[in-house]
Amino acid sequence: MFQRITSVLILTCLIAIVRADDSIVSGFPAPRKNFPAHIEDVRGYLLQTQLPQRQPSDVEYNVPFELNAVAGVPYRGKYLLIHGLNDSPSVWRDTAQELAQRGYDVRAILLPGHGNTPEAQLDVTYQMWLEAARSQLELWRTEAEPFFIGGFSLGGVIATILAREYEGIDGLLLFSPAYYSTRNNLLRWASLVSHVKPWVFGGMIIEDNPSKYNSIPINAAAQYYKSTRYLRDIWGREKLYMPVLMVASMDDSVVSIERMRGLFKRRFSSPRKRLLLYGNGDVQAGPGEIVRRSAYPEYRVLNQAHMSVLIAPDNPFYGKHGRQLVCNGNEWNVFSACLYYSTGERWRGAEGTPSPDEVPVARTTFNPDFNFIMQQYDEVFGIVPP
Repeated sequence: MFQRITSVLILTCLIAIVRADDSIVSGFPAPRKNFPAHIEDVRGYLLQTQLPQRQPSDVEYNVPFELNAVAGVPYRGKYLLIHGLNDSPSVWRDTAQELAQRGYDVRAILLPGHGNTPEAQLDVTYQMWLEAARSQLELWRTEAEPFFIGGFSLGGVIATILAREYEGIDGLLLFSPAYYSTRNNLLRWASLVSHVKPWVFGGMIIEDNPSKYNSIPINAAAQYYKSTRYLRDIWGREKLYMPVLMVASMDDSVVSIERMRGLFKRRFSSPRKRLLLYGNGDVQAGPGEIVRRSAYPEYRVLNQAHMSVLIAPDNPFYGKHGRQLVCNGNEWNVFSACLYYSTGERWRGAEGTPSPDEVPVARTTFNPDFNFIMQQYDEVFGIVPP
């Protein structure tokens, strides 16, 4: 009996190894010192593995990109930008342009398991994400230039990990850093569940957004959770001393805002730190915090969402006149009502925001206050006097 059980376990492990070797994510291009060549490697990989309904032009939303510091302004160093779970480098386009205009060289990377098909996340691990980010940092960083890291959501977790692991990081720019999820009670079991239930809500749903996934493999959620546990373990009681600007929405359905505020207060010790919060209620700002209004009735925006905080209103893809609709939630009745509603004008809000009049609420995908964020950046990082 023992031998039979042992044989079954060995066979199971071998099947898992073969599956990993044959998986889509195993072919993801490794970082290279020649970043333009790496971009071409990733572009070719995505063209070969993308969802069949996507057009070749859709790949461009997902490839890494770099911008050189504009001429005529003081050179201020290098910025490595890291996207979030199910996302792509395109989320950084507006911020990257602003940083380049302020004298930074900018690189926005693509993490393994992203940019082509949600099925790639069935086999991805958080170690793959960390190794990719570490390699990009090590291949680009030199002692001669200041080095900064930006992170959105999961990317905020990875950016903070790098700031703990590498000495001399000169600053952090964090949008909706997902240090602690509102769904942690479920996520702690995700690794076990993923073996018997691979997908949230039963499987892949409509993939109508070329820049990110709508479908969620449970393994991806499990690996995100593991990344937060890893950060907790290496953070301990230590503090980070570099300047930081953190931006988030009080209505974020993904991130525990109170946990994030607590970490901002206790774990970031620079006098040049700031947390910019968007909310509509009576929010008492703590030390280093600024609270801004979240609703913009003139744009039918009820509040700011997880992703919207770092998107400019003139963004051609997600902005106020952008072509991409993002529908709240993955439950089919919510998703389809938003997606197929044909009369009236949709509201915009964070996931789970109720409609004031039964007209469907799409996800808010831009921030009318984007310019204020960059003004705060200039003060925190000494580009203009506070």
